[in-house]
Amino acid sequence: MKTLIASVAGLVGMLILAVPVAAQEEPIILTLDNAIELALEKSYDARRERLILLGAQQNVTAQKGRFKTQVNLTLDSPNFQERVQAIRFPNEVPYYNTTGTLRWQSQLSITQPLPTNGSISLSSNLYQIRESVFRDELDVTEKDKRFYSSFRLIFNQPLFVPNDLKLGMERANLEHERAQREFTRTELEVVYRVTEAFFALYSATRRLEIATEEVKQQEQAYELARQKFDAGLIPEVEALQMEVDLAQSRNRLLEAEGNLSETEDRFKITAGLPLEQQVAVETDFALSQFGVDEEKAIEHGLRHRAEIRRGEIDRRLAEITVQETDARTAIRGDISAYYDLTGISDPLLDYGVSTTRLFKSSINDMRRRPKNRGITFSLRVPIWDSGVNRAEVASARARLERNELTEMENKRLVVQDIRASITRLQETRGRLDVLKRSEEVALRSFEISQARFDNGDITSQELALDRDRLTQARQNYLAAYIDYQLSVADLKRNTLYDFEKGRSLVKDS
Repeated sequence: MKTLIASVAGLVGMLILAVPVAAQEEPIILTLDNAIELALEKSYDARRERLILLGAQQNVTAQKGRFKTQVNLTLDSPNFQERVQAIRFPNEVPYYNTTGTLRWQSQLSITQPLPTNGSISLSSNLYQIRESVFRDELDVTEKDKRFYSSFRLIFNQPLFVPNDLKLGMERANLEHERAQREFTRTELEVVYRVTEAFFALYSATRRLEIATEEVKQQEQAYELARQKFDAGLIPEVEALQMEVDLAQSRNRLLEAEGNLSETEDRFKITAGLPLEQQVAVETDFALSQFGVDEEKAIEHGLRHRAEIRRGEIDRRLAEITVQETDARTAIRGDISAYYDLTGISDPLLDYGVSTTRLFKSSINDMRRRPKNRGITFSLRVPIWDSGVNRAEVASARARLERNELTEMENKRLVVQDIRASITRLQETRGRLDVLKRSEEVALRSFEISQARFDNGDITSQELALDRDRLTQARQNYLAAYIDYQLSVADLKRNTLYDFEKGRSLVKDS
C-alpha cells in the first residue's frame, strides 16, 4: 500500500510541474473604470462608430454649405486649334482653306442659393481670340484679333414643388442625430461588454485564487493524514482518499489556470489591448445601496433610447420620401430671368494692338450696345404615366406605415427591457445578502471541522465535505456579485441613466 501511496504522490508531483510558469513581465493592473476608458478609446466598435458619426457630421457641414455662396473659375490658357477646312461653292471645285484660332479665356461665376430653393448668380466671361485664315484660292493669310467681355445676372426659381434645399438640410440633420444616438448607444454597449469581460476575467482570477487556496488546504490536510497514517492513528484508506482529493484539487487548479488564460485574451480583444500585453484586474467588493424609480427609468429610456428616436427619424425620412415621390408627377413651374452686358472690341483695330486697348474697346462697346435680357416662365403638367408614380407613392406610404408600426413595437420592447433590468437588479441584490451569509457560515464550519479533524474527532471525508461546501459558497457569492454588477450595467444600458450617481448618461436635445 505504501508503494501505491508513493505512486500517487509521484503523479501529484507531475501535475505540479505541468502548471505553467507565470510570465516574468509585470502586468498592468486595471480597474473597471480604467478598462472602460481604454475600450472607449481603442476598441473596434467605438472607433467604427466614431468614424460613422464623423461622416454624418461632415454631411451636415456639406449640406449647410449648399445654402452658402459658391464661386467657380474656369480658365482656357490657351485653347489653340488649326485645321484644314473645305470651302464649297455650287458647280465649282472646293477650296481648302486653313483656319486657326488661339483663345485665352476666363469665366468666373458667383452663385448664391436662395432659401426658396432658387438661385441668383453673377457670371463674367472674358476672352481674347486670335483667328487666321489661309485662303487657298488667293494664296494669302488673313488675321484678326478681338476681345470679348460679358457680365450676366441670372435668376432661377422653381414653383409648386417641395423645397429640395430645406428637405436636404432636414435629412442631413436627422441622419446626424441618428448617428449621434447610435454612437451613444454603442458606447453603452461597449461599456456593458467591457464590464462583462472585466468581471469574467475577475471571476477567472478569483476562481484561480480559490482553487489555489483549496490546494493549500488540501496539502495541509494530506500532510496531517499521512502523519496520522504513519503513526497508525487512521486506516490506510483515509490516507489514500486524502491523496486522491489532493490530486483532484490540483487538477482543478490546472483547469482554472487554462480558463484564466483564455478569459484574459477575450478581455484584451474587448478592451482593445494587444494580446501580448499582460493584464490583471482589481475591484472593490463594497456595494452601494441605491433605489430605482421604475416610472422615471421607463420615461428616461423612452425619451433617450436610440431605437426609439431612430424610429421617429425613420418615420420622418419616410414622410420626406413620400413627399418627394408624390412631387414627381405634380405640376411644376420654373421662372428664369437674365440680364446681360456684352461688349466686343472694334474689329477695325490693327492686329498688333495691345490686349489692354482691346479690353478698353470692348468695354466702350458694352456701354453703347443694347443690353441682353430675357425672362421665361415654364409650366410642366403631367398627364399620364401609366400609373408608375401612383405605385411608387403607394410603396413609399407602405414603408412609412411599416416604420410607424416598428416605432410602436420598439416602445413596448424598451419598456419590457427596462422592467426586466429592474427585476434582475433587485433579485441579484437579494441573492448577494443571502450568499454572503452562506459564505461566512461555510468558512466558520470548515474552520471547526479542520480543528476537529486535527483532534481526530471526524474523518477526512467529513472534512472534505465541509471544504467543498466552503469552495462552493465562495464561488456562488462570486457569481452573485458578478451578476449584480452586470445587472447594474444592464440597467444603465437600457435606461441611459445612472441611478447609483443620480445622473443622466446623455444630454437632452
